[in-house]
Amino acid sequence: MAALALGLFTASIPGYLSSVLELGRADWMGALVEAPAALVFALGLLGVLASVTAALMCLTLAVVLFWRRSDDWMVVFVSSYLLLYGTIMAGPLEWAEGFYPAWPALAVDVVQPLFLTTPTVALVVLFPDGRLVPRWTRWLFVSSIALVAAILFLPLAYWGVFMVVILLGAIYAQVYRYRRVSTPTARQQTKWVLFGFLLWWLLIMMLGIPYAIESNLPPGSPLPWWTLVSSACYWLTLAIVPLSLSIAVLRYRLYDIDVVINRTLVYGSLTVMLGLVYFGSVASLQYALRALTGHEEQPQSIIVVSTLVIAALFNPLRRRIQSFIDRRFYRRKYDAAKTLGAFSARLRDETDLGTLSDDLVSVVGETMQPEHVSLWLRPDTASKDRRAD
Repeated sequence: MAALALGLFTASIPGYLSSVLELGRADWMGALVEAPAALVFALGLLGVLASVTAALMCLTLAVVLFWRRSDDWMVVFVSSYLLLYGTIMAGPLEWAEGFYPAWPALAVDVVQPLFLTTPTVALVVLFPDGRLVPRWTRWLFVSSIALVAAILFLPLAYWGVFMVVILLGAIYAQVYRYRRVSTPTARQQTKWVLFGFLLWWLLIMMLGIPYAIESNLPPGSPLPWWTLVSSACYWLTLAIVPLSLSIAVLRYRLYDIDVVINRTLVYGSLTVMLGLVYFGSVASLQYALRALTGHEEQPQSIIVVSTLVIAALFNPLRRRIQSFIDRRFYRRKYDAAKTLGAFSARLRDETDLGTLSDDLVSVVGETMQPEHVSLWLRPDTASKDRRAD
C-alpha cells in the first residue's frame, strides 16, 4: 500500500507542476473567472501548496508510524488510513486525473466514498486504543458499508441524513469513551483528533454551499471571484486531519514516536524553508539582473550566490526551528534542559557545599517533579581519620 501511495503521489507531481505553470490566467479549470489575474494566481498557488502539504504530512506520518510501531495493529490501521487519505482525499489523485487524459475521473464520485467512508468511521470509533467502546459501535461499521452503497447509487437527498446519523453515533462513542474509559493523556489525544475531524466535516459542509451555487450557474457564464476562495479553503481544510493527528503524536506522545516526529518536523521544515529561500533568491536575483542589464540569460553566479546563502543559513535556521518545536511541543523537556544548563553553569563557580545541595534539590524538583526529594551526603571519614592522627 505504501508503494502504491508513493507511486500515485509521484504520478501526480506533473499535474501539480502543470497547475503552477498555468497559474495567473483569469480562468479556473477552463472557465472564466470574474477576478484579476493576480488574485487567480495567489489563490490557485495557495490551493496547490495546501494540497501538497496535506499529502506530504499524511505520507510522512504514516511511514513513521509504521516504522516505529508496526507490531501494534491500531498503529498499522492509522498508518494505512493516512496513506489512503493523503493520496485519495488530499489531492494527488484528482491532480493526476486532470493531467493524464486517459485517467478515468473517478476520484470524487467513486474512489473517495469507496475507500474512505468505512475507514473514517472505524478510525473515529476505535481511536486511540482500538477497542469498541461501547460495544454497540460495531453496528456503525455495518451501517457505513450500507452508506457506501447509498453514496455510489443514490442521490444526496437519500443518503445525507443516513451519513449524519452515523457520524453522530461515532461522535457519541468518543464522548462516552472520553468520560468513562480514557486516561487523562488519552483524553488530550482524543480532544485533538476529534476536534480535527469535527472541524473538517463542518468546513466541508459549509463549503458545499458555494459549490452548489456554482453548479447551478448557467452554462458558459463566468465564475464569481469567491469560487477561487472556496476552492482554496477546500484544499486548506484537507490539512486539518493530518495536522490534528500530528499534534496528538507530538504534544501528547501518542504511540511513543515523538522523537522521530521531532526530527522529521525539524528537517522537513528546514528543507522546505531552504528550498523556498533558494528558488526565491534565484528568481529575485535573475529579475534584478535582467532589469539592470537587459540580458535574458541566467549567469552561473546567481546559482553560486544562492548556494552560498543556503550553506550559511543551514545551521542557524536549523537551531531556530529546533528551538521553536521544542518550545511549542516539548515544553517540559525544553524547560528541564534550560534548568540543567543553568545549574551546570553555577556548578563551575559555586564552592559552598550547602548552596550546591540546595540548588541540586531545587533542580531535581523542577526537572523530574517527584513528590518528595531528599539529599544524603556521604561523610568524609578519611579526613576525620587524618585529623585524629
